[in-house]
Amino acid sequence: MNKPYSTVKRYSWGLLLLRLSLGFSFAVHGYDKFSGGIVNTSRWFDSLGLPGILAYGVALLEVLGGIALMAGLATRLLSALYIIVMTVAIYKVKFAGGFLGFELELTFLVISLALLISGGGIYSVDHALFPSKKILMEKRAESASESAPALTE
Repeated sequence: MNKPYSTVKRYSWGLLLLRLSLGFSFAVHGYDKFSGGIVNTSRWFDSLGLPGILAYGVALLEVLGGIALMAGLATRLLSALYIIVMTVAIYKVKFAGGFLGFELELTFLVISLALLISGGGIYSVDHALFPSKKILMEKRAESASESAPALTE
């Protein structure tokens, strides 16, 4: 029989992997925007009909947010912001190229949606700062049942 807290721990390992891979990917993409010349990225945003200054915000969100996401800090907030960024990227840039033109952005969007719904899991800064009362109760109940002496007849 699976114990509730044990199940939470297993799911949290999956959430950790999602956070690490998505956060790292966003951080690398953001770094690329800066290293390729953020002014060039800003001009490209202008050519798409987006304010060029937005390039700075997106690049910062990708780099700093990616690092924070890997740590599990502000997971839901960052996920919501990434959903917005990926929706705009698909609509404004990638959609015309067909599915093979936007599958990466769609994957990032879906992972962000999963993290928005579930949060960062127990292996996150979010959980360390604001632990779920339900998870804490399950952990205590599981610990109590393991330490309680078994009844014998």
